[in-house]
Amino acid sequence: MPIDTTNLQGSTQTILIVEDEFAVANDLRLILERAGYRVSGTALSVARALEINRQQRPDLVLVDIHLKGAETGIDLARQLNADNIPFVYLSANTNASILEEAKATKPYGFLVKPFREKDVLIALEIAHYRHAHSMEVQIRQEQALQIDLTDALSEPGDWEHRLLKVTRLFQAHIPFDYIILGLENDKNLNTFRSCSFFRTGYDEYQTIWTNNFLEMTGMSLEKYRQIRGQVAYDGPSIYVGDAFEAVCRQNPLKKLIARTFRLQSNVIMPFQTAQNGRFFLNFFSRQPATYQPYHLMLLERLKHSLTLTVDRLLAFDKIEQLSEQLRQENTYLLEEVKTGANFEEIIGTSPALWNVFKSIEQVAPTDYTVLIQGETGTGKELIARAVHNRSTRSTKPLIKLNCAALPANLIESELFGHEKGAFTGASDKRIGKFELANGGTIFLDEIGELPLELQPKLLRVLQEKEIERVGGKGPIQCDVRVIAATNRNLQQEAVAGNFRQDLYYRLNVFPINLPPLRERREDITLLSTYFLRKIAKKLGKKLVGISDISLRQMNDYHWPGNIRELEHLLERAAIMSTTPEVSLIEPLTPISTVVDYPSQSVAAVKPFDQAERENILAALQQARYRIRGKGGAAELLNVKPTTLEAKMVRMNIKKSE
Repeated sequence: MPIDTTNLQGSTQTILIVEDEFAVANDLRLILERAGYRVSGTALSVARALEINRQQRPDLVLVDIHLKGAETGIDLARQLNADNIPFVYLSANTNASILEEAKATKPYGFLVKPFREKDVLIALEIAHYRHAHSMEVQIRQEQALQIDLTDALSEPGDWEHRLLKVTRLFQAHIPFDYIILGLENDKNLNTFRSCSFFRTGYDEYQTIWTNNFLEMTGMSLEKYRQIRGQVAYDGPSIYVGDAFEAVCRQNPLKKLIARTFRLQSNVIMPFQTAQNGRFFLNFFSRQPATYQPYHLMLLERLKHSLTLTVDRLLAFDKIEQLSEQLRQENTYLLEEVKTGANFEEIIGTSPALWNVFKSIEQVAPTDYTVLIQGETGTGKELIARAVHNRSTRSTKPLIKLNCAALPANLIESELFGHEKGAFTGASDKRIGKFELANGGTIFLDEIGELPLELQPKLLRVLQEKEIERVGGKGPIQCDVRVIAATNRNLQQEAVAGNFRQDLYYRLNVFPINLPPLRERREDITLLSTYFLRKIAKKLGKKLVGISDISLRQMNDYHWPGNIRELEHLLERAAIMSTTPEVSLIEPLTPISTVVDYPSQSVAAVKPFDQAERENILAALQQARYRIRGKGGAAELLNVKPTTLEAKMVRMNIKKSE
């Protein structure tokens, strides 16, 4: 059968011969010209071949593997691949490793010296046929891959499920042993929806999130963040051989990845999203020369469609996130309306209250954590709202959570949220109070009731400004101001081991101590007038004031329930009242008849070492200076005897003091 030497346009096909043996090159030229081919030139080196290639692009190249100079025919083949020019290797004796490297460049044929004229012409015809049809197949395959990638990223399911499907799709087109892919936001190195997959079998992959990687490498989260912050982002690049070793020396994170998974080559394709982030496709192989220019060209061709898909997904995710947050805020505000037992303003002119006003004005414009301390019913929530309303966050929500009102097993979910399926009954994803308060303020009432096992997680939020949902895959940045309140003496609780000392110090940045009502009696008349006006409107009655006798009783009362008790007392009196002037319907015990009433006001703050020393001395006295055994001071303090003895030595406390 005659050989067709015309290309698709009908002109004679042009062949470039790259061969450093003159006799072999001349024989090839004669064979080709007799068959009707046009020889564009003969090159003895890679440099000369590239020069001819630039001047007149050949239809096909015959290239010897061993050439004059430092570069080989394999180096030339990589460039021909990048230029989409088919080539056939010429070779004599070649060892197995060179053959494997040559195969990786995907030649269109292989001629072994010495060769017959018939072998050359058949090899050329096959190469032309394969190249023409491979381009059609390649276009169809890339179109199918593009559609499949878009469908995989767009289908329902969590981010890990989508990325794993993308990983499986790429394996048939770009070989890898380890891949990192996903979205990373430039503004926040701690928050990114990306993960890596380590290939463990034909179609088996191990998912590796950041926390898994840190466990495998023994690196701390702080060190990991430090390295990530220092590493410059790579552009579209291929790293093989010496180039891979060089980039690992410059990039400590890439070096750690390569050492951990024994990787030797890499191709990376980042592209910018509309949300000021980057979406990464980062492939690694254990072979030193896996990646070729055509791999990068494939990623370049897919880049535009992937960018559009990711941008669309991010827009939908943002809409869904904002919608979910709006639903949560609406639900929260409805609950607030239903519980409408909050005061509308702070009532009082007493010196003790003016000191509180001064503290609010000082701390409100800052972002510092506030700890409000006071007895039950003194209006701690009202003070928290006043701090928030006078802050720069006043346009954002004030989210409240009573730590004593929820079971211990639900507080973590309420605070930090949970993912769907995180535990039994978690049928949907839930945004926690911290995430809901992002940009605003969270008020943690009764913080002293927070279970000990949850206190380290709250400490992390205060330190790192990030949360992690129950069942979540990574941290979420959270810009929240924290206001906490308690009716306990947290310093004493910390000394007794009932509250973490480090968390106490994190919360006690700016304490505000609320005076009990018995220490601001001059405000009782003002408060009574305010409450009666509010109650009258609610009941539809005309109430003008409270009787003098009742007012004297109220001024002589010790008010263990403080302002809340006062309001409820007036409500009961107003309901039963038949005249505009309200009189109390129940007797109040005057101060003079209350024997040894223990004041519940917050104790004066003492230095921590002094408070701890006094607590140890009290325990020693109660235990008659016996440290060990049942009823000993160590048992009373709930510490190990050796710990107590060490503290006594440090504080110079003698066993018979």
